[in-house]
Parts: sequence; C-alpha cells; structure tokens
Amino acid sequence: MKTWFATGLLGVSAIASAATITNADIIKLLDAQMPESVILNSIATNTPRFDSSPAALIALKNKGASPAVLNAVISPKSLTATHATVAAAAPAARAVPVAATNAINPEEAIVVQNGQETPMQYLMAQMRTAARALGFGGVASYASLTGTKAARRLPAEGFEFIVSVPKNAQVTGYVTIASFAVRNNGTREVSTGGGYMSYSTGIAKDRVIPITSEQMPDQSRAKEGFVLYKVKPEKALASGEYALVFYTAEVRVAGFFAQAANSFYDFGVD
Repeated sequence: MKTWFATGLLGVSAIASAATITNADIIKLLDAQMPESVILNSIATNTPRFDSSPAALIALKNKGASPAVLNAVISPKSLTATHATVAAAAPAARAVPVAATNAINPEEAIVVQNGQETPMQYLMAQMRTAARALGFGGVASYASLTGTKAARRLPAEGFEFIVSVPKNAQVTGYVTIASFAVRNNGTREVSTGGGYMSYSTGIAKDRVIPITSEQMPDQSRAKEGFVLYKVKPEKALASGEYALVFYTAEVRVAGFFAQAANSFYDFGVD
C-alpha cells in the first residue's frame, strides 16, 4: 500500500511539473513584447497545447505574432526537431571565434578617436577633365565631391583610421589621404591626372598627405583576403577638406567595390 501511495504521488508530481505552453502563454509573451526568438525557443522547449483553429490563429496574428510563430503553433513538432538539431550542433558553433561575427567590411573605413570606433562610408566622385591655359597647358582630370564641406569633422591630430587592405596590395599603393580644394561652384576637387606632352595619372603629389601605417596585431576582424592596418597622417593637418582614398579602381578587390572607381571617405578639419 505504501509502495502504491509513493508511486502514485511520484506520478502526480511528474505530471504537475510538466511544463506546457498554450495560446494564452503566447499572447502573454507577445503582450510583454518578447523577441520572436524567445517565443520560438519557449515553444521548442515546452510541451505545446495549442489551438490552431483559424479563429485562434487570427487572434494570435492580431496580437502581433510573426509568421514563424504562427507556423510553430500549427506545427510545433517541426520546430522542436529543428531546435534539437541546432542544440546538437552547438558545440561546433561555439568553436567559431566570436570576433568573426564582427568582421570589418572592407568597404568601410573606421575612424578611431579616444578609443571610439566610428564607421565611414565612401563617396562616389564625379570625374572632370578640363584644358589648362586655354589648351596650351595640356589637360587635367579632377575627382570632384559634392558640397564645399564634409559633414564629418575631425581634429587636426589625435585620430587614426582602421582600413582593410587586400593581401595582394601594399598599403601605400592602396590607401592615401588627399587634400581637396574648395571651388566656387559648390564642390571639392583634387587633381587625379594631367599633362602636356605626356599624361600621368594619380592624385597630384602636392595634394597627397604623408601617412604612417601599422599592421594591427589582432586580425580576428579581418575579412578573408584582407589585412587590417592602422593609418594616420604623419603630422597634424591644417584646416581644410580632406578624404581618405582607397585606390579600388587600380587594385583588384574580389567581392567588394563593384564600381570601377576609387573610393573617397571625406572629412574636414576646422
């Protein structure tokens, strides 16, 4: 008799402790503005007792249930199976370095000030060709940026850039800082080529700002095929308009910078 009583209590206890999840529980989670991932995980790790009738599904949708949550209510077994597969693969997933998910996009330059990193986005420059001295001085080409002043303002010194350089390129052949002249027509320009008897290309030497570069010891955020460097001007910059330039038109960059043009990350110094 004692054995029966103990066994009976054990059975009742097991039933009582079995966690179930119902439509009402989903609504409570939705009302609490829980993320979709939390709701799906709750469905996968508890015993579902759902009402999947059209009226019940409409009620859930009106509460804000996502398509993934509605499908899980209709077919919770498929979600449970998926959850089990993911859990089984979790040890292998943990072997991937966390930093790899925070890789730096090679199409971004990152400016660092006081330890704070801020991504920059490149501009597409308009190319202009003009005769010099009524044609007697040859012709010159210019890269022109819209506006007379860059939105991003930096101090004269005390900052640096993090850049992704293709493994097949040298830093000085891929990255430079250029000084731009402000024109009366509302643009900023830098000479990118010219000549009289012969024609040469590249940013004019008097507009190139000397830089220093250093390969970063931590390469965990580098995309495959790239190396991360820190780049900064050799000395304090004078007031004016500038751009960090990637020579993406000259250097082959697989998978990035689809346009056949150099990339300009503009900034100014007041």
